Amino acid sequence: MFSSKGLVNNKDLVVFLKQGKSYAYDQLYEQYWKELYLIAYSRVGEEDTAKDLVQNLLIDIWKRRETLDVRTNLEQFLFGALKLQILNHYRSEGIKQKIMERALDRMRDLFASMDELAAYHDLEKVIEDEVLIMPHNMQQSFLRRSDSRTVKEIASDLNLSEQTVSNNISEALKRLRKRLVAEYPDRHMACFTLLLYLLNN
Repeated sequence: MFSSKGLVNNKDLVVFLKQGKSYAYDQLYEQYWKELYLIAYSRVGEEDTAKDLVQNLLIDIWKRRETLDVRTNLEQFLFGALKLQILNHYRSEGIKQKIMERALDRMRDLFASMDELAAYHDLEKVIEDEVLIMPHNMQQSFLRRSDSRTVKEIASDLNLSEQTVSNNISEALKRLRKRLVAEYPDRHMACFTLLLYLLNN
Protein backbone atom coordinates (compact mmCIF):
# COMPACT_ATOMS: atom_id res chain seq x y z
CA MET A 1 0.00 0.00 0.00
CA PHE A 2 2.98 2.30 0.44
CA SER A 3 4.88 3.76 -2.48
CA SER A 4 8.67 3.77 -2.65
CA LYS A 5 8.55 7.18 -0.96
CA GLY A 6 6.51 5.82 1.93
CA LEU A 7 3.31 7.59 0.87
CA VAL A 8 -0.12 6.01 0.93
CA ASN A 9 -2.57 6.47 -1.93
CA ASN A 10 -5.68 8.47 -1.03
CA LYS A 11 -8.04 5.50 -0.91
CA ASP A 12 -5.84 3.64 1.55
CA LEU A 13 -5.16 6.87 3.40
CA VAL A 14 -8.83 7.12 4.33
CA VAL A 15 -8.81 3.49 5.50
CA PHE A 16 -5.75 4.07 7.68
CA LEU A 17 -7.23 7.28 9.09
CA LYS A 18 -10.34 5.38 10.14
CA GLN A 19 -8.08 2.83 11.81
CA GLY A 20 -6.40 5.60 13.82
CA LYS A 21 -2.98 5.33 12.17
CA SER A 22 -1.09 8.49 13.13
CA TYR A 23 1.17 8.32 10.07
CA ALA A 24 -1.92 8.60 7.86
CA TYR A 25 -2.89 11.83 9.62
CA ASP A 26 0.67 13.12 9.22
CA GLN A 27 0.52 12.46 5.48
CA LEU A 28 -2.91 14.09 5.21
CA TYR A 29 -1.53 17.18 6.94
CA GLU A 30 1.64 17.38 4.86
CA GLN A 31 -0.13 16.66 1.58
CA TYR A 32 -3.07 19.03 1.87
CA TRP A 33 -2.39 21.70 4.48
CA LYS A 34 -0.87 24.28 2.13
CA GLU A 35 -3.53 23.92 -0.56
CA LEU A 36 -6.33 24.11 2.00
CA TYR A 37 -4.71 27.14 3.58
CA LEU A 38 -4.47 28.98 0.25
CA ILE A 39 -8.15 28.32 -0.44
CA ALA A 40 -9.15 29.49 3.03
CA TYR A 41 -6.99 32.61 2.76
CA SER A 42 -8.51 33.49 -0.62
CA ARG A 43 -11.95 33.44 1.02
CA VAL A 44 -11.31 35.13 4.38
CA GLY A 45 -8.31 37.33 3.59
CA GLU A 46 -6.68 36.85 7.01
CA GLU A 47 -3.66 34.60 7.56
CA ASP A 48 -4.40 33.65 11.16
CA THR A 49 -8.07 32.98 10.47
CA ALA A 50 -7.23 30.87 7.42
CA LYS A 51 -4.71 28.84 9.45
CA ASP A 52 -7.22 28.33 12.25
CA LEU A 53 -9.89 27.15 9.80
CA VAL A 54 -7.60 24.55 8.25
CA GLN A 55 -6.24 23.48 11.62
CA ASN A 56 -9.74 23.05 13.03
CA LEU A 57 -10.81 21.11 9.94
CA LEU A 58 -7.93 18.64 10.18
CA ILE A 59 -8.39 18.21 13.93
CA ASP A 60 -12.09 17.61 13.38
CA ILE A 61 -11.32 14.94 10.78
CA TRP A 62 -9.01 13.18 13.23
CA LYS A 63 -11.59 13.32 16.01
CA ARG A 64 -14.23 11.89 13.68
CA ARG A 65 -11.89 9.47 11.93
CA GLU A 66 -13.81 6.33 12.88
CA THR A 67 -17.00 7.58 11.20
CA LEU A 68 -15.50 9.26 8.13
CA ASP A 69 -17.81 8.86 5.14
CA VAL A 70 -15.83 9.87 2.06
CA ARG A 71 -18.23 9.33 -0.85
CA THR A 72 -16.23 11.43 -3.30
CA ASN A 73 -12.46 11.43 -3.72
CA LEU A 74 -10.44 12.69 -0.75
CA GLU A 75 -9.62 16.08 -2.28
CA GLN A 76 -13.28 16.86 -2.98
CA PHE A 77 -14.17 15.75 0.52
CA LEU A 78 -11.56 18.05 2.06
CA PHE A 79 -12.47 21.05 -0.09
CA GLY A 80 -16.16 20.55 0.64
CA ALA A 81 -15.45 20.29 4.36
CA LEU A 82 -13.37 23.47 4.20
CA LYS A 83 -16.20 25.36 2.50
CA LEU A 84 -18.45 24.39 5.39
CA GLN A 85 -15.82 25.58 7.86
CA ILE A 86 -15.68 28.93 6.08
CA LEU A 87 -19.46 29.27 6.00
CA ASN A 88 -19.69 28.45 9.69
CA HIS A 89 -16.94 30.99 10.39
CA TYR A 90 -18.85 33.78 8.67
CA ARG A 91 -21.97 32.75 10.49
CA SER A 92 -20.36 32.62 13.94
CA GLU A 93 -18.59 35.93 13.41
CA GLY A 94 -21.88 37.59 12.50
CA ILE A 95 -20.40 39.37 9.52
CA LYS A 96 -22.70 38.21 6.72
CA GLN A 97 -25.81 39.91 5.50
CA LYS A 98 -29.17 38.91 6.93
CA ILE A 99 -30.19 37.12 3.76
CA MET A 100 -27.20 34.82 4.09
CA GLU A 101 -28.03 34.25 7.74
CA ARG A 102 -31.60 33.26 6.88
CA ALA A 103 -30.40 30.97 4.13
CA LEU A 104 -27.95 29.25 6.44
CA ASP A 105 -30.64 28.88 9.07
CA ARG A 106 -32.95 27.18 6.59
CA MET A 107 -30.13 24.92 5.44
CA ARG A 108 -29.04 23.88 8.93
CA ASP A 109 -30.60 20.45 8.63
CA LEU A 110 -28.99 19.88 5.25
CA PHE A 111 -25.49 21.29 5.59
CA ALA A 112 -24.91 21.93 9.30
CA SER A 113 -21.71 20.00 9.92
CA MET A 114 -19.13 17.58 8.59
CA ASP A 115 -21.50 14.76 9.56
CA GLU A 116 -23.77 15.91 6.70
CA LEU A 117 -21.15 16.43 4.02
CA ALA A 118 -22.91 13.89 1.79
CA ALA A 119 -25.84 16.30 1.44
CA TYR A 120 -23.46 19.13 0.60
CA HIS A 121 -21.77 17.01 -2.05
CA ASP A 122 -25.19 16.15 -3.46
CA LEU A 123 -25.75 19.87 -4.05
CA GLU A 124 -22.33 20.22 -5.67
CA LYS A 125 -23.10 17.24 -7.93
CA VAL A 126 -26.40 18.80 -9.03
CA ILE A 127 -24.60 22.03 -9.90
CA GLU A 128 -21.78 20.18 -11.68
CA ASP A 129 -24.21 18.13 -13.78
CA GLU A 130 -26.09 21.25 -14.88
CA VAL A 131 -22.91 23.16 -15.71
CA LEU A 132 -21.63 20.28 -17.85
CA ILE A 133 -24.59 20.52 -20.25
CA MET A 134 -24.33 24.28 -20.73
CA PRO A 135 -23.11 25.71 -24.06
CA HIS A 136 -19.33 26.06 -24.07
CA ASN A 137 -19.02 29.84 -23.67
CA MET A 138 -21.70 29.93 -20.98
CA GLN A 139 -20.02 27.09 -19.13
CA GLN A 140 -16.59 28.68 -19.32
CA SER A 141 -17.92 32.09 -18.28
CA PHE A 142 -19.59 30.57 -15.24
CA LEU A 143 -16.61 28.43 -14.24
CA ARG A 144 -14.19 31.34 -14.50
CA ARG A 145 -16.52 33.54 -12.46
CA SER A 146 -16.67 30.74 -9.88
CA ASP A 147 -12.87 30.94 -9.79
CA SER A 148 -13.12 34.63 -8.77
CA ARG A 149 -12.23 36.02 -12.20
CA THR A 150 -13.73 39.39 -13.08
CA VAL A 151 -16.07 39.85 -16.03
CA LYS A 152 -13.37 41.87 -17.75
CA GLU A 153 -10.79 39.10 -17.29
CA ILE A 154 -13.23 36.45 -18.51
CA ALA A 155 -14.07 38.50 -21.59
CA SER A 156 -10.38 38.75 -22.40
CA ASP A 157 -9.78 35.03 -21.82
CA LEU A 158 -12.67 33.94 -24.03
CA ASN A 159 -12.41 36.72 -26.60
CA LEU A 160 -15.97 37.84 -25.88
CA SER A 161 -17.54 41.17 -25.06
CA GLU A 162 -18.08 41.94 -21.38
CA GLN A 163 -21.83 42.16 -22.03
CA THR A 164 -21.82 38.68 -23.55
CA VAL A 165 -19.98 37.32 -20.53
CA SER A 166 -22.46 38.98 -18.17
CA ASN A 167 -25.35 37.55 -20.17
CA ASN A 168 -23.76 34.09 -20.08
CA ILE A 169 -23.36 34.21 -16.31
CA SER A 170 -26.92 35.45 -15.81
CA GLU A 171 -28.33 32.70 -18.02
CA ALA A 172 -26.20 30.08 -16.23
CA LEU A 173 -27.62 31.21 -12.90
CA LYS A 174 -31.18 31.06 -14.27
CA ARG A 175 -30.61 27.48 -15.39
CA LEU A 176 -29.09 26.52 -12.07
CA ARG A 177 -31.92 28.11 -10.15
CA LYS A 178 -34.46 26.18 -12.23
CA ARG A 179 -32.56 22.95 -11.55
CA LEU A 180 -32.41 23.68 -7.82
CA VAL A 181 -36.16 24.29 -7.73
CA ALA A 182 -36.65 20.84 -9.25
CA GLU A 183 -34.14 19.10 -6.98
CA TYR A 184 -34.83 20.97 -3.73
CA PRO A 185 -38.44 22.27 -3.88
CA ASP A 186 -38.45 23.11 -0.16
CA ARG A 187 -34.94 24.54 0.02
CA HIS A 188 -34.23 25.97 -3.42
CA MET A 189 -33.98 29.60 -2.26
CA ALA A 190 -31.51 28.70 0.46
CA CYS A 191 -29.49 26.56 -1.95
CA PHE A 192 -29.45 29.31 -4.56
CA THR A 193 -28.33 31.88 -1.98
CA LEU A 194 -25.51 29.57 -0.99
CA LEU A 195 -24.57 29.19 -4.66
CA LEU A 196 -24.44 32.97 -5.10
CA TYR A 197 -22.30 33.29 -2.00
CA LEU A 198 -19.83 30.68 -3.21
CA LEU A 199 -19.77 32.34 -6.64
CA ASN A 200 -18.89 35.76 -5.25
CA ASN A 201 -16.49 34.90 -2.45
